[in-house]
Amino acid sequence: MDKQWFQPDQPTEAEETARHFVRVWAEAVIRQARRTREARQVSADNARAHDQGEDFSPGSEHLELDFRTQWAEEHLLVWCAHQLERWRGRLARERGEEPPPENQDLKLARDALEHLDEAAFADDEARSPAATGFAGRALRGLPEQRLRLSLDGDHLFEVLNPERLDQEALKVVKSVEQELADRAVAAYEDLASGR
Repeated sequence: MDKQWFQPDQPTEAEETARHFVRVWAEAVIRQARRTREARQVSADNARAHDQGEDFSPGSEHLELDFRTQWAEEHLLVWCAHQLERWRGRLARERGEEPPPENQDLKLARDALEHLDEAAFADDEARSPAATGFAGRALRGLPEQRLRLSLDGDHLFEVLNPERLDQEALKVVKSVEQELADRAVAAYEDLASGR
């Protein structure tokens, strides 16, 4: 077998696939964070115009559309960040490394959103339907054991800072790009030296 084509330190297919999906989801978090910021800004601008009774202020049906759009964009950001975290863990395991610690705030938000259909709803809040048991347990894990069904805070679903998710994803993208660049340089050096 030709020596230059067989390199035992080459990443496995599973590692390459995991790295691919790390990049996919890191880039998705960055795109989704931008979309979330835009939806938040539109909602805030329209709500302010509505509250001040400006001539061009949107009606309540438009504010409801803003809410639905912002809710979905924020939910998608949580999902993308969750997928990024899972694939970073898989990549670490493929390399024989310890996976990064699980982001507990991300887990709280994701679990609450995943099980929101189990909630009891009152006063624009989602709460667990029972104090104990499986149903609604994700909601019991949130601060104040409830999820406000409004989007006026600085955090996603009570617990996540969207800017921090974006910054962490950007670091991941940069590290993957640097790793790929380093591998390309090493391959070139091996080729140039005849290895």
